[in-house]
Amino acid sequence: MTEIQRLDPDAAVAELRASADSARGFLGLDPVTQNDALLTAELEALEAQLFSAGETLVGFAPNADQPRQAYVASTSADPEPLRALLEFLTTYQRCTTFVAMVPDGAVAAAGFTACGFEQVGVLPRHRWQNYDWQDVLVYVGRADSCRS
Repeated sequence: MTEIQRLDPDAAVAELRASADSARGFLGLDPVTQNDALLTAELEALEAQLFSAGETLVGFAPNADQPRQAYVASTSADPEPLRALLEFLTTYQRCTTFVAMVPDGAVAAAGFTACGFEQVGVLPRHRWQNYDWQDVLVYVGRADSCRS
């Protein structure tokens, strides 16, 4: 199994910035247009934790309204770092369900479907990026269906 390494807040922001376009929409953030101070504040407000696995960045934010659920994000189509994150969340955070909000056309969508996530909806024209509105795809996964 792929190993993930937890990042401290400064390293998390640096990794988001380095991921550039592949991190757009990561937990609702945009490292292309948001500065480091804002990214740090947003991650703190979300109570987000980010992890690295080689070139891939994965992360989660707990859902305050649903304690056993986490919002998850990835910068890659590779399902292995995402599987490692989901295993961590299931084991140590006791999460049973996961929600991913992925900008339409993002490469990360393939990683979610490979991990058993199901697309359950579309938020039309939800994000503003590159001078146009962009749809966001909503994926849901369950701990019992996300294992390899």
